[in-house]
Formats: sequence, C-alpha cells, structure tokens
Amino acid sequence: MATSVENRQFLHEPGLSATVVIRSYSPNHQRVARREATTRKKVVVDTYDRGTSEDEEDEFDYSDAIKKSNSELESSVFDTRDTGTADQWIQRNPSMVRLTGKHPFNSEPPLTKLMQHGFITPAALHYVRNHGSVPNATWENWTVEICGLVKRPARFTMSQLVTEFPSREFPVTLVCAGNRRKEQNLTKQTIGFNWGAGGVSTSVWKGVPLVHILKRCGIYSRKKGAMKVCFEGAEDLPGGGGSKYGTSITVEVAMDPARDIILAYMQNGEKLLPDHGFPVRMIIPGFIGGRMVKWVKRIIVTTSESESYYHYKDNRVLPSHVEAELANSEGNVIR
Repeated sequence: MATSVENRQFLHEPGLSATVVIRSYSPNHQRVARREATTRKKVVVDTYDRGTSEDEEDEFDYSDAIKKSNSELESSVFDTRDTGTADQWIQRNPSMVRLTGKHPFNSEPPLTKLMQHGFITPAALHYVRNHGSVPNATWENWTVEICGLVKRPARFTMSQLVTEFPSREFPVTLVCAGNRRKEQNLTKQTIGFNWGAGGVSTSVWKGVPLVHILKRCGIYSRKKGAMKVCFEGAEDLPGGGGSKYGTSITVEVAMDPARDIILAYMQNGEKLLPDHGFPVRMIIPGFIGGRMVKWVKRIIVTTSESESYYHYKDNRVLPSHVEAELANSEGNVIR
C-alpha cells in the first residue's frame, strides 16, 4: 500500500522544474478544521476548486533531502544480465537484487542500501515490479486517452499534461503487496515469488491530479453509470492469453481531491526512469503498488471494474483457506 502526507494545495506550475517544494498547513489548520467541520463537504469542494488553501502555508524544500539520498549512489549501467532481452536498452543500478531471474525485471534494493540513503529512496534504488518488457517510450509521442462515460473524450500529450493542468508534488511511500513474501512462503508456499523486505520505497512524486482531468472531460454521474475508473498500461503481456496491465478504483475514490491521486511524470525532481513508468504513471496513495499502473495509456470510466487479467486474477487476496487451485477450479474470485 502507499501513504502520502496530508492533503495540500499547489499553484499551477507551467513547466517541469527540478525544484522540489512541499507545502504543509500551519498550526492554525487544526483550529480551522474544527470550526469548519460542520460544513466539511462544502469546504473540501470549495478549497479544491480555488486551487490554494486559505490557511497560511509553510514550505518544505525536499531538494536537500534528495541530494543527500543520491550521494554515494552507484551509477546505473547496462547490465550484462539484460543482454538479449527486450530491456537491454535500459541502464539499471548494479546493486539491485533480482528476484525473477534474467527477465522480466523484478528487483529490490539491499536493506543496507535502503537504510543508508535515508527517507527519500533514490529512483535507481526504488523497488521494481514489472510483468513484462519495459515500453521504449518517448515524451514527445506519448498520449493518455480519457474515454468511456465522459462527455468530452480526449487524448492528452505530455506537454498538455504539464502545461494545461495544475500540478501536485509530495512524498509517497509505495509498498509491493508481496513485500516479505519469502517469509510467508517459508510458512506456506504461495504462487508468488520471493520478495524480501526491500519492496518498499519513498519518493517525491509530481503530477496532475486525476480529478482535474476527469472534470475537464466531463465525467458522468453514478446515476448515469459512472461507477469505476479503469487504468490501462501500454505493455503487451501474456496473462489471460494476452492483455494489457490494468486495474480500477471506484469513482468516489477517483474524484476525491483529498486522495491526492495523480498522473505522475516526475520522481525526485527528475523525469521518471523507464522502470518506474516513463513518461507517466498513476500514483494512488493508500493503495497497494499494483494499483499504480505504469506507462499509463488509457483511463476509462465504466460501470464495472477492470476486466484486465491482472486485476481480476493476479492481484487478489483470498481468505487463508482458499488456495489458488481452489479459487481457479471453483471460480472463487470475487468481483
């Protein structure tokens, strides 16, 4: 799962910037929150639409923390273990521990490295969960399509996402749902591979609030069928006989500005690395890493949840007495 700092508002930033600034509410915020508790619903909507908070804000600059975390970081290299794979064009940190052999690339940093670099995890040491090869994308040609139950379907370029929408920037801790599965497998074997305890990382992410994009496209109400927001990546994967990686969340979660859901295009003040979703990915604080689709290409507003094999079959937690074989034989996968 993932967690974020408390809800914050940010001014429109017209372009990419390597300066990482985090704002937090002043101590007066708690008194203001108590005073406005009786009109909380109205306050949330109005505050978000204004784009700034009425409270005085203190600024926290994470640039120094990022520089400190990147100090003494080994340079990424073309790893010989990637030779002959579809990922041989990607430079990776040589200290990353590979968990699934040569390909696909699933890895975590050694715990000593994770602790050494402190609160902010260098992007090159952030754990990686890939289901297949990494799309060889370009910033200039990438688009994100918004479709389904919206009044104004659209396709946005990366330039539009950066310049036409406000941005948010904050630290988020991502955790793979399989973190420490190696220990679980020692107790009872699962069908998942052996994650150690390094499948957790914290970065400062910057991107466009999802709610702004959905509002721009005129998302329909629940009464008109808009109940789920589905995210689809660009990879061509083998699961289910061939599919894209996809998942979904409820429309209430997607449209809640306090959730801080963003289409992220920067990590620790830089454009995303290929393994982390370049040029754009979902960041959904409070959810497992598996919900945060990388290389996002389509966002579809639907009545039912994602039909992706990886949402329906791969990322499910069943009761302890229901093993994979039983679930598959009896169809015990709950939608």
